[in-house]
Amino acid sequence: MEPFSVLAGVVTTIVLPKVLEKASEKIGEKIGEAAIEKSGETVQLVRKTVQNKLQSAGTSGLLKRAEEKPTEQNIQVLEGELVSQMEEDQGFAAQLQELIQQIQAQSPSIQVVLDTVRIKGSAEIGNIEQVSSHGSAEQVVGRNLGVEGDLKMGDITQKS
Repeated sequence: MEPFSVLAGVVTTIVLPKVLEKASEKIGEKIGEAAIEKSGETVQLVRKTVQNKLQSAGTSGLLKRAEEKPTEQNIQVLEGELVSQMEEDQGFAAQLQELIQQIQAQSPSIQVVLDTVRIKGSAEIGNIEQVSSHGSAEQVVGRNLGVEGDLKMGDITQKS
């Protein structure tokens, strides 16, 4: 099982929509949207699980405050409470871990070869085979290339 602090950070990213928006901007809007669409039910289950646990502990106001004002301080307080709850209730921790694993399994992956490369002069790249063992993957070859000279690439094969 992941350390509780890491798990708490992942959970707050999932249950707080504004934090999730920022995270999806970082990983790319398209991938964030696809992950939300595919794992929407599981995300809602994570939120409900956290909300129920905090209500039973008398600390549901922490979630509400973090949702309304997702400042760094409010998020840290919520994460601290989640860590405390997971330390006291291993079943709760295991349930969250399982839900996070479900979301990760449902989320698409991205594979990128040659991202933000600047070539001055000449470069020769052999054949490229990009293989995804996950069900849904976005595969990209040659994103943000800057070529000031000659670039020769062999065959490119993408398999999923």
